[in-house]
Order: sequence, then C-alpha cells, then structure tokens
Amino acid sequence: MPTPVFPVSRRHLLTLAGLLALGSIAARASESVPKGWFAWPLVMPKAGSALDASGLNAVPAGAHGRIRVEDGHFVTGDGHRIRFWGANLTADDAFVSAKRADELAELFARNGINIVRLHHLDNPWAIKTGGSIWRKDRADHLEIDPAQLDKIHRLVAAFKARGIYIDINLKVSKTLVAADGFPTTVSQFPDFQKRIDMADRRMIELQKLYAREFLGPVNPYTGYSLAEDPAVATVETNNENSLLGYWTRDLGRGIDAFPEPFRGEIRTMWNAWLAKRYATDAALAAAWEPAAASGTAPLLAPDAKWLPHLTDGSQVEILPGSNGTTLKVRVLKTTGQDWHVQVSTGGLPLEDRGVYTIEFDARADKPRTIQVSVSNDPAGGDEWRSFGVMQTFALTPAWVHERVVFPAHGVGASKGALSFNVGQATGTVSLKNLRFFAGCAGAGLQRGQSARAGTVPLPITPSKAQWADWIAFLADTERSYADEMRAYLRNDLHVKAPITITQIEYGGIEGLWREQGSDYADSHAYWQHPSFAGGAWNLSHWSIANSPQLAVFTDRNFGALGGLAMNRVAGKPLTVSEYDHPAPSDFVSEMYPTFAAFAARQDWDGLYPFAMGDVRNPNHGAISNFFDQQHHPAKWGLSRFATLVFREALVPAAPAAAVLRPGTPPWSEAYHEDTLWKRLIPTGPIGFLDTRLSVSDAFLPAGERVRVDRVGTPVPGPVRVVAGPAGKLFIIDAPQAAAVVGFIGGADQAAGPLKVSCPRFGRNFGAVTAVSLDGKTLPESGRILVTLVARAENQGMIWNSDRTSVGGNWGHGPTIAERIPASLSLACSGPRRVFALVPDGTRARQVASTYADGRLSFRDSAGDATIDYEIVAP
Repeated sequence: MPTPVFPVSRRHLLTLAGLLALGSIAARASESVPKGWFAWPLVMPKAGSALDASGLNAVPAGAHGRIRVEDGHFVTGDGHRIRFWGANLTADDAFVSAKRADELAELFARNGINIVRLHHLDNPWAIKTGGSIWRKDRADHLEIDPAQLDKIHRLVAAFKARGIYIDINLKVSKTLVAADGFPTTVSQFPDFQKRIDMADRRMIELQKLYAREFLGPVNPYTGYSLAEDPAVATVETNNENSLLGYWTRDLGRGIDAFPEPFRGEIRTMWNAWLAKRYATDAALAAAWEPAAASGTAPLLAPDAKWLPHLTDGSQVEILPGSNGTTLKVRVLKTTGQDWHVQVSTGGLPLEDRGVYTIEFDARADKPRTIQVSVSNDPAGGDEWRSFGVMQTFALTPAWVHERVVFPAHGVGASKGALSFNVGQATGTVSLKNLRFFAGCAGAGLQRGQSARAGTVPLPITPSKAQWADWIAFLADTERSYADEMRAYLRNDLHVKAPITITQIEYGGIEGLWREQGSDYADSHAYWQHPSFAGGAWNLSHWSIANSPQLAVFTDRNFGALGGLAMNRVAGKPLTVSEYDHPAPSDFVSEMYPTFAAFAARQDWDGLYPFAMGDVRNPNHGAISNFFDQQHHPAKWGLSRFATLVFREALVPAAPAAAVLRPGTPPWSEAYHEDTLWKRLIPTGPIGFLDTRLSVSDAFLPAGERVRVDRVGTPVPGPVRVVAGPAGKLFIIDAPQAAAVVGFIGGADQAAGPLKVSCPRFGRNFGAVTAVSLDGKTLPESGRILVTLVARAENQGMIWNSDRTSVGGNWGHGPTIAERIPASLSLACSGPRRVFALVPDGTRARQVASTYADGRLSFRDSAGDATIDYEIVAP
C-alpha cells in the first residue's frame, strides 16, 4: 500500500507553524560540512546573471489584457498563449509587510515565477498572530479585517508590477463555529466542514458573503477590485473538496456519521431527490430490489492463506487458526503507521458496483485500533488502489463483533485482497468468525420507508441500485452547488478571470460532471507524502518511503504524474496548483526536471510546486519543512531550467492524443478515470511520453459504451526513460534543453548534445541539466546554464537507521548540497568558456575546459563548490 494522501488542511498548517517546534532550525555557526558536500544557501539572483529569469515576465501582469481560455489553453487578452510557473503563499506568508511584498515579488520574478496562488487566507489558526483574513476581535467569521485585506491588496500590487499574476483561492480552511449562526455540533466536523459545505444552505451563503467581501472592494494600489483586475488570472472556489468524499477513493461513504442536524439535512434532500425521481414508493421499491442471491455468496475460502506485507522494518508473526477464518497476529515491531503492518489474503473475485459484507469478531491484548481495507491483490503487480473501503475499529481485550458493508469500485479485471492493517501498535490482535460475502442484509426499501414521507434513511446497507441512486444524488447536489457558485461569481460579482470549483480528481470521475461548467481544471499530486504515526501530523514520529518516482515509471505507470495525466479534461486548460516531492527525500532532484518536461509533453498550462517555505524569515537559511521550495537546492536550484522548459515550451507537446470518452452519466461504468483507462487499454503502453492524455466532459449519449478516441500516431519524442547501470534515467533531448536525471552514478549517458560521465557516488542519484539562455540551440548557443545537483539537506540533520525519517532532528542552515563528480561534454559550434557560479549567479572563477572535435569538455571539481556553471562564447 502506498503512502496515503492526507487531508490538505493538515499539510498547510504544518507548513506554516508545525515544524517551528522541531528543534533547532535557525542558522547558527556552521558545523563541518561532509566531504563531497558544500553550502548552497538561498540568495536573490543577481540582475542579469544566468540565474535571473525575470525577463520572461511581461510587466505589469495583465498588460496584454485579461487571461482567458481559447482552444483549450490560457491566452492573454491579445490572444498569445501563456503558461504559468507558480508559487504557493499560504496563510501567514501572504500577510507580509509592504517591504517584504516587494522583496518577494523581485525574488519570485527572478526565479521564473509568473503566478502566485494565495492560499489559506481564511485559516483559523493564525487569526491572533496576523496570519489570517479574519478580525482578531470577533469569534465569528462574518467580517473580513480591512487591515488584513489591505496587506493582500499591497501584495497583489507588488506581484502585478513584476509581471506575476494571481490565483485566488476562496473557501480553503474557514472553520465555522456556533458564533457563525450554527448549532454547536458544527464543530464536530473535521477539516473545515468539508463535504457538508457543498450542501448546507447557510454555509453556501456564507461562502458567497466572503467572496463578495474579498473580491468586491477596490484595491487602492491598482485601482481594480480583485474581481476585475487583469492581474488575477484564475479563481478557485473551494479547495480539495467533494460531497462524495474529498481525499479517498471510497466515494459516498461516511455521511451517515455527520452530526445532527446536518445529517438530517442530507436525509431530507435525499428523500426529496428520490420523490422527484420515482413516481411512487412502489416504483422505488422495485428499482431497489436486491438480487435474489444477495447475502449468500461467500468469497473467503476456509483455507484462505494470510500473508504479511511490511514497511520500514516492521515485524509481525501470523498464527493461523483451524482454518482461514481464524487467526492471531502478533505485531513485534512497527513505526506506528497502520498500513506499515498488513495481513492480507488475496485472489478475491469482486465485481465493480457489487455490494459486499465483511463480518468478524476481534479483540486485542490492550486497547488499540485496527483498520480493515479491501484493495487490488498485490500479487497482480499493479499499483495499489482501494476497492471501496478503508475503515478503522477500536479494540479492547473483550471480543467485539464488527460488520462492514461496502459497494466495490475500481476493480476492473483485478482480483481483490482483504487486509487487516495492524501497524498502529505492537501487541496481539485475535480474529475469528471471518466472513466475506456478496450482498448484505437489509438492502432495498424496507417496510414503512417512504420517500414522500421523508423516512428513507441514508444508505448504510444498500442494494446495487440503491447505491447507484445515492451516488447520483450526491453528484447532482454537488453539481447544483458548483453551478450556483460559478453563476454568483460571474453574474453577481462580475469576476472576469477563469473559474474552477475544486480539484478535478476530488469526487472521482464525477468531478467531470461537477466541473463541466468550469473554465479550466485544476489538480493536486504528491510523491511520497510523509506518513504520520502516533496521531495526525505527529512531527516527531513520521516517515517517508524515500525512493524515487522514476523507479516506478513504466509504459503503464508513471507515478503521480501519470495520475494527473489520466484526469486532464479535454478542451480545457489544466493547472496543477499543488505538486511536491516532500523533503527530506534523497531523490528530490528528479522533481523539477521531470515535472516540467512531462507537463510540457502533455501540453498542460500551469504548474505550482507546493509550497515555498517560511518567506517571513528569509535569513534562517534552512529547509524549514517537508514542502519548502526556496531553501532546497535540489528543488529551487533547478527552477531556472524547469521554468524555461515549461514556460517557453522547450520540450514540445506530444503530437498524438488519446481522449477517454465516458458515457452519461460519466460514472455509469466506473467511479475513477484510471479504472477506465486500464480497462480500455488492458495491455501495452498507455503512452505517457508520446501521447497527450485527456478525458472528455462531452459525455457520450446514455447507453453508448465508454471508449478511447485517438488522434495521430505516437512517435518517440525528446523525453524518454532508459536503463542505466545503477537504475533508471530520465532523458531530455530537446534543441534548447538537455538533461540526464536519475541514477547517474556509474553511467556514461548522452542526452542529445550533452554527455554525462559519472563514477558511482553517494546514492548515485541526481540531475544534470543544460539549457540555452539566448534562444539558440545548445550547440549554437553563446550562453548556457548547466546545473548539477544530487542530494540536499540541512546541516546537522540526523536520519534514522532506515533512512526513512529525521524525526525532529532537522538540523540548521545554511543548506548543503552534494556534489556530482561528473565529467561533462557538450557539442558546440566553437570554443566556449566555462564559469563556476556562486548562489546569486555571479561568476566565481573560470573553470578549466577543453574544446576538440566540436565538443566542449569540463568536469565538476570539488573546488568549484557549486551546482551551477555558465558556458559562454568567447
């Protein structure tokens, strides 16, 4: 099982405050730097240096007219295509002084950024410290603080002046309380009242009120309201949310656990929807009638074999009982993360949309929890995916009987696996009387239930048809919310910028239905997000898998990037407003080059690494958290290459296209796009590097089967994955840009005119990039930036023995980078000079080089202590 995606709310709270308590992170007297490493701190690129990318930005932002959508992409007012490379400013980081706003605008512009996402402005945790839009003197969230709005206006003006557009986020982390006019039970919702805020009438009206107060006032520094400012490029309405379920694949589940009166509101809406859909209760009962064999088809064989699946050095002992329905599990060692100790049995024949029941008796030697999940069988070799259930139960030394009913989805042609995740704690868990069967008791419309009388309960034990109606009800309700909010922003507030509601993957394939009226699609993805044990976001007890995404790249799987491609909406711009390979991974150097090149090949429209790091304290010099970009040499150090590759389309878009065409409704055959892609292309390459993938929201007529329409013939392009002596290599070979990324240790690899020869070192992993700075091809260019970066971390950072966590031992600044001991050669039209650069892009000294047979050669020397070289014509 992979690292699960955590609710975004926690991610941002951590970014802003959490890691400040991790120990010494402030810069202090430098310790000895390990051999083969050197200090590489964040500094402002010197104007005009090889690291200064500010020339890419037309100033001011919006000078050529408002951003609009044309032929499926963003264009400026004069019709020219524009791509965005962005940054995220979250909560406190957006409420800075005027002086700091100007500094950030200059720093961002020189690093190639042309859009900033203003995120978590409505947070509750930083109100008292001035890091939120709300007034400090009020318990409610009904009035914006004018002084805080003024800071945002000043920030927008500073960015606009440096050619940097704005992506506005409206509802993100606003957390309602009783003072906002709600019952006290409103505080029982986790994560900012997500899901219910798309259905509850007062919550929707308060979202409109906030939008009016935030977007309506005129910015005194620009003369425009945010609704009408040409520098506002895009507007996101409600971050990472869906009534169907906002961060798992288990769509439709969990609403029965809403507190009253909110659960009752959903039940009333559900009954009204049913009464409108069915002419009589008799018709409803007939439609929901379960299959005759329901509840009688066992799936778990008496001789079922239970196997362990362990992560991060966990240890377990499985003691089978008299047959496969009884077992005892002793957890001997664990990280505390539930899925790090899994006990599973596979080969289960499940069907998409089928309803299944799991029953068992359980106890533990001490109070603890266990998690029950059903997924694809790992023996099948596919990437892990849920089949519809992941539920946690509390255990004590006393036996307890538990029952789980779930509709399966995402099955496709895969066999299923039933797993008990027991890594929460060491100790013994006993299980008996295990049953897994098709169907469930209590399905269908029961005696005394009537939609017209409002007495049909929320579906906990549904028939197949009953659950299909439930999903359709949730989708229709969410679609109504989306249409209402878009209309309000456009018609009442006169928002001129393109609008989206939330991230397209939230709610599964139903997101296509919700966002059908949106101007563009947005998406989020993370590679190996940290996992936390001992409580949510326990900052001393966490782990990462610490392996490269490149390792999973195949013809049929492209990691987080492949998932983004499979969700892209045909005919609309795609932005990825959050993407990261969280620190302190040893393989972060793959992130920027692969993200930029893959997105360019897929012809996307906006990329935002998440987030920035602590922008209020620029002098601490350390990687301050998992998501720090600006203080991370293996991320930020590659931004000059990545921004040019993506913004200037140095890697061309793939000429071939494949469009997934769902039916009506889009969830009629599957709840997730990836299930359909894999079903319709059961063997052979998906085409991640040679085919632009998308999903159409022009749905096929009802009854017409889903299909993939293809345009053009896939041909090999300038981006490819090859095998190297130590592992895979990601190669970029474009006329103005070249790169060798991945396991370069021991490799002798060419990427077009660039050749990299590198002995084995460290973890053998890094990135070597070359990009033309004068618009000419690399061989003809008179100015080239070459960047070499492997690992990067803080001084004094202390890893555990498995190299999967540093716990609270993040160390201090300035950050250090690992040298890549490579020899480089580059095809050139004539002799060139090579200079080692210091962190601000200034030339430190000329490097020895040779020119022979049309090739310039030099090596990264330990004495250079740099990640950047500038090659110039004499």
